[in-house]
Amino acid sequence: MSHALVLGASGISGWALLNQLTVYPAPNTFSRITGLSNRPLTLDQAQLSADPRLSLVSGIDLTKSVSEVVQLLKEKVEDVQSISHVFFAAYIQTGDFESLKEINTDLLRVAMEAVEQVSIRLESVVLQTGGKGYGLEFPKEVGVHPPLREDMPRIPEPYASKIFYYAQYDLLAKMSEGKSWTFSEVRPDGIVGFTPTSNAMNMSQGIALYLSIYRQVHGKGAVVPFPGQEHGYHSTHSDTFQDVLAKMEIYVATHIQDCGNGGVFNIADGQTVTWAQVWPKLAEHFGLKGQGPMPKTVTMEKFVKDNLRAWEVLVDKHGLKAKVVDEQNWGHVHFMLVQFDFDRQYDLSRSREVGFKEEIDTVEGYFISWERMRAAKILPPVPA
Repeated sequence: MSHALVLGASGISGWALLNQLTVYPAPNTFSRITGLSNRPLTLDQAQLSADPRLSLVSGIDLTKSVSEVVQLLKEKVEDVQSISHVFFAAYIQTGDFESLKEINTDLLRVAMEAVEQVSIRLESVVLQTGGKGYGLEFPKEVGVHPPLREDMPRIPEPYASKIFYYAQYDLLAKMSEGKSWTFSEVRPDGIVGFTPTSNAMNMSQGIALYLSIYRQVHGKGAVVPFPGQEHGYHSTHSDTFQDVLAKMEIYVATHIQDCGNGGVFNIADGQTVTWAQVWPKLAEHFGLKGQGPMPKTVTMEKFVKDNLRAWEVLVDKHGLKAKVVDEQNWGHVHFMLVQFDFDRQYDLSRSREVGFKEEIDTVEGYFISWERMRAAKILPPVPA
């Protein structure tokens, strides 16, 4: 009996894991799937299909003590002793690097110490990290030299101490010593996807809200410039669609001989892209004409906030969730489109070498995400 436990189940990565664990790599791979979320969430609210193996559990706060979390796991998680695969996608945002590292490393420590106490069948832990491990937050200070490979050394101090992913990895390395379980790290680049709840890292939702409002304000066929700089428009990157990410994490969890023992794996859609390739196609989806940057283009956030009346019209007409525009982290969208203006593409050789072949056209990943948002009443229908 394989029992998957997803920590951070309401997020963009956790949701994708729950969605894929019921079917990938086969419908019978996992006999039980449990998603933990601090916020109450039903399968219906999560836009997840009913499945007798799948359950969502809320109210287990990983900032509590280990003993408290152990008790809650025993009370709330059915067959808790059978947990065999842990997927760690939980995250708490803070305002500075030191507290970010302290809180998120402690979340992982508490979770793993608790799981070790309640389960007798733990085999594999997957830690999701990301491009920060390559120094993408400090490109001028440390230098970013793509294609980015997993065997690159950690960035130097004083910047290394600001990367909480390093602390999380080192924690798992120490905790797994001499144990019957092993762990792997999976590194996506910018994640493209859907989540039914408010999510700070949802770039694709921000783009879709912006283009929906832009279409409402300017009409069909309007030209929508890329809201960044010319050099950023042509810089290379590797987006990661949430389904591809989830499949990769499941793959490494179920292939521990090749992928365990602290193995680190990049994951992305499969091809290097630029906004010059992607932006016009995203705009076309909304009946707009996307083009490169123009002088004096206002930020996405300012445009949206200056045109909230247009959003209200869409909300009233289509019964949308009105608060998503206010809850959207526009700073993150600006960061991904405007400030990440340097080449940062991934090398995917290691993922391919261990046998993972899944890929998708990056634009198609956006389209699938947006259809999921429409089903959840986050976006209006595709305009005629």
